[in-house]
Amino acid sequence: MKKLFALTALASAMSSAAMVKPLDEPWLKPGEKLVCFGDSITAGKGYYIKHLRAALETNGITVVNAGRSGDKTPMALTRIGDVAAEKPDAVVIFFGANDSLVGKARWRDEPTVSPEAYRDNLIWMVHYLRMRGVKKFSIVAPPGCCEGDAMLEYGMSCPPYAEMARAASDRTDAVPVPLDMIFAREHIKCPEGSAKLNLTLDGIHLSEKGSVLAADAMLKAWKMK
Repeated sequence: MKKLFALTALASAMSSAAMVKPLDEPWLKPGEKLVCFGDSITAGKGYYIKHLRAALETNGITVVNAGRSGDKTPMALTRIGDVAAEKPDAVVIFFGANDSLVGKARWRDEPTVSPEAYRDNLIWMVHYLRMRGVKKFSIVAPPGCCEGDAMLEYGMSCPPYAEMARAASDRTDAVPVPLDMIFAREHIKCPEGSAKLNLTLDGIHLSEKGSVLAADAMLKAWKMK
């Protein structure tokens, strides 16, 4: 049963693998600016950005942290102008953890964000920024499930949102990062699956191990390693 959750997430992710459009050359060039637009996984606990900076800034690529704790995509749309003001060459969009959890358990008093609304919000982010001159976009599919007690509390909330992240990538021609698939494979390899903390600090926010996997997934999807 422990591995059933991971296998379900992996099967769901693999069902859309054919939509991934690999790049022919590195996504980012020396001298460009990348903005990482996301929630607390990017902001206060944005350990993965440390690894992105270590890999990219040596090549003259600036990495800007535009994460904000607690953000869901409807709230993030209210600050999309701040992202545009950075005048980035590229934006990676990494939301979904909060969108998938609001309206449930301890967050049951908050308005829900349906998978379809989440998809459309991602599409609007890309559309707005593209109109303001941003040329390159990448969308990260959120991890497929929580870990530990958070998994018991929220269950398998995230897979439909990972699918919608893929759909948004397809609709906007953004580079998809299949983080859900990568985390599912890691959970299958872990004897405890998602039952204990493995890739997160608290069931949701990425641990050092999870951050390394996330950064590595982005760099590989962007052909930067």
